[in-house]
Amino acid sequence: MSTRRNLIFHGRSEPASAARLSRAVDLLREANPKQGFTPYGKGERAKQVMTKRSDAAMSAFHLFQMLLRKEIDIAIMDIREMPFKPQPKLELAAVPARANPFDVLISNGECILDDQPESANLAVVDIVSMGQLLYYRPDLVLATVDGEFEELYRLMKNGKIEGFVQAAADVEALGRQDTVAEVFTSSICTPVAGQGALGLIVRKYDRAVHAACRSVNDPASELEIEMERMFLREVAKDGRGPVGVLGSVNESGHRLEAVIVSPDGCEKFSGAMEGKVGGEEKTVKALAGEILSAGGEQIIETFKRSREVE
Repeated sequence: MSTRRNLIFHGRSEPASAARLSRAVDLLREANPKQGFTPYGKGERAKQVMTKRSDAAMSAFHLFQMLLRKEIDIAIMDIREMPFKPQPKLELAAVPARANPFDVLISNGECILDDQPESANLAVVDIVSMGQLLYYRPDLVLATVDGEFEELYRLMKNGKIEGFVQAAADVEALGRQDTVAEVFTSSICTPVAGQGALGLIVRKYDRAVHAACRSVNDPASELEIEMERMFLREVAKDGRGPVGVLGSVNESGHRLEAVIVSPDGCEKFSGAMEGKVGGEEKTVKALAGEILSAGGEQIIETFKRSREVE
């Protein structure tokens, strides 16, 4: 007799998110053939948590409340938007194998960043990529746009923008790799913490559900995410700030790259550090201290003051 597990996707309604989350459900089903995993219904309650990226915090709140009320057993979230505020009765049970963590450029004529005309108009999804691209090319005209891939693609084809930046994982989930002009290395654009990764969140002490989720956990991806979020918390406390960070893990050790950049691209402080297995916290603290003392702390403080004014 199979056991039914109710689950719900993270609240974003974009097709890319839906595709990635559906893959996570497939992994759960493949790893636990004797259990059923039923996506939450399509009624009014479900609509309440299907939101745009700008409403991610409220979406997470609804998801967590549904978990605590036992309306669902598993919440699948994009790690980029997982809150930093502790949830004492919930836990991150698993991180499936991470997709491509980098950012990509989609542009007219497949024109790479170096070949973009002076003052080219590009759309970006966050201030982290905006600051880094402006540091690299101060002449660019960039704007943050909370839009779906197809919406931005139409703007580009209609000549409203020269191109736009998206997370590689989202583009791949849509099967639109053919539109990519360039994959940014971390030297140009270090991604935000958790990019390309999903998290499976469950109630603490619900051991059966926890075990089902652990069956799809990827230890290397889990550790990378832990390091990135630890770094973000170390430099920004609440997890908010113009910070890019990317961890990579292998059998012999780990590497952490990070950047703190002003949204206008005027200042950028970056660094990288390697360490051995078990020394992740030491690496995080050392790299955070190095970048903060170099000038990153002032950028974080300025950013937080600007948020208070808004």
